[in-house]
Amino acid sequence: MSTQEVADSRYKSDKLPAHLRKDPSEAALKSWFSNFGWVWLCQITNNSSNTVKFYNPYYDVSGEIAPGTTESYNSKCYIPLWSYSKRYEITYYNKAFKEWKKMTIKDLEGNWWLSFEHDGVGEDIRAVRPQAIVTVSGINLTITESGYEIYSVSRGCLNSRFSFQAN
Repeated sequence: MSTQEVADSRYKSDKLPAHLRKDPSEAALKSWFSNFGWVWLCQITNNSSNTVKFYNPYYDVSGEIAPGTTESYNSKCYIPLWSYSKRYEITYYNKAFKEWKKMTIKDLEGNWWLSFEHDGVGEDIRAVRPQAIVTVSGINLTITESGYEIYSVSRGCLNSRFSFQAN
């Protein structure tokens, strides 16, 4: 699929950010989509007892998710590539560390690998390849008291789970 076809297919099927306006040029589409990979975050569920905050670089919006609720409007987006200057950010209270942690998410160059990096802890890399050869891999993210779970919408199953343990 050529870059033009990619830009056209995303333009036709996705709600574009407001800053691209109604009829963006081919150059604007290519430039914008070159910053994002093929993993689509569909929603975030907060299964912790504290409010979760997020920053979505695709739509350039921030929001909060109350305990026990799911957010699927402002949180959804393509995950930015590691080469892009902006990151998807989630701030949550981690009970294992007994402190607020910021987790940044980036796509490792569109190869179905995501990086989840936590302040002062390190990086967790997870594969999120869809079951069939398609252009987009959909995931749902659940924030827990001590980590997160990735549900593969494309596969219809839990992809992986990561949890920090208290010492």
